[in-house]
Amino acid sequence: MLKRRFQLVALLCCFLIGLSACSKKWVALGAAAAAVGTGAYFYVKGDLKRNYEASMDKTWQAAVSAVEELKLTPESKKNDAFGGVIEGKMADGKSFSINVKRLGENSTEVGVRIGTFGDRVKSEAIHDKILSKL
Repeated sequence: MLKRRFQLVALLCCFLIGLSACSKKWVALGAAAAAVGTGAYFYVKGDLKRNYEASMDKTWQAAVSAVEELKLTPESKKNDAFGGVIEGKMADGKSFSINVKRLGENSTEVGVRIGTFGDRVKSEAIHDKILSKL
């Protein structure tokens, strides 16, 4: 009986270590995708992020235009020279947020989150609309 418990505890520990390593691999994969550059999406904890080769101001205007064209309802828009956030609601009642972050003079990161856990398909649609405005 004691041997069986030890085996179960050892198995559980191996499983948890495997999960930990797995999540690190996904984060590393996201970082690698970011390093590839424009066009590469990376999905981290519900945020679908993408880097754009455009200035902060130009990317911000593209994000605002995308929200308007997709008929999303913004509740707040805040930005400065280093970044900005647009938050609001979609027609189905889910919340959305678009985070724009200046990476360099001609490089900007945009993260899109739909709802609490994220929706990759809708996030990609927003990114596609932003890209079409740049």
